[in-house]
Order: sequence, then structure tokens, then C-alpha cells
Amino acid sequence: MPPDLATQYALPISKLRGVPFQVRVALKVRRITTCSQLLSAAALHDNRMALARTTKLAPEILTELVQLADMARINGIGAVFGLMLEEMGIHDVESLARRDPEMLHLQLREYNRRERLARRSPTPEEVADWVGQARLLPVLLTYAPMHTAAAG
Repeated sequence: MPPDLATQYALPISKLRGVPFQVRVALKVRRITTCSQLLSAAALHDNRMALARTTKLAPEILTELVQLADMARINGIGAVFGLMLEEMGIHDVESLARRDPEMLHLQLREYNRRERLARRSPTPEEVADWVGQARLLPVLLTYAPMHTAAAG
């Protein structure tokens, strides 16, 4: 992560939604206490797997945490809207950047009407702003290559 981005992005991991205490402690022991430190240490798949081994954290939990840290780079997405995006399969900045803002707004509005998670749905302008921010941010996360299962 470029140094200027790292200094702008000092949100404590403890501010992310639903991070278990044990996970925060395991990362703190390795001097990882902010989202920028976590993304620097674990955005790349191989680095994340190595950190999972050294912290004895489940790789899936670490991946979810890294995704939360990645999405926290977008201004204006709080806990509830973040949860709505996750429920719709948008787990990282790259997947948000690929969305059509108008369609995403309609999907979020319909989802919130059905599930009633938030007092209000995000406005078209908010969704367009999120997608616009996502498109300007560098893609940081990498994932394991997809392997097709061999028959037999």
C-alpha cells in the first residue's frame, strides 16, 4: 500500500463490525491494529494465508476481516449499509467498482424494503458516490486461483 494511503487510512480494526476480541488480540500481538496495517499485511492471498498460520486464525475469518477493512476505505458506508452490500455479494472494493450504480441502488432499496435492515435506503447519489470512490481506489485484495475439481 502506498505510504500516503496508509497514513490516511488509520481506522482501528476494533471499529469494524463484529470483530471478535480474540482476533483483535491475535493481530495486535503482531502489531496489526489498523485497517491499513491489516491490508498491508494480508491483502495478498499468500500473505493472508501466512498470517492465518502465524496467528492461528481461520483463513476464512481473516479473509472476511480483510474484506471489511477493504470496504471501510469507502466513505459513507456504515455498518448497516455495509451489511446490506455483503448480503448482496459485494464483499470488497473491486466488486463494488464493477456494479452499475443505478441498478445497485434499486437492488439495495428493494432489499431494504424486504428485510428492513436500515431506517432508510441509501440514496441514488450515495450509491453513485460509493461506486465512484471504488472505481478510483487501487485494487488491493487478491484471492486464491479458482481450481476446477477433477472428475473421479
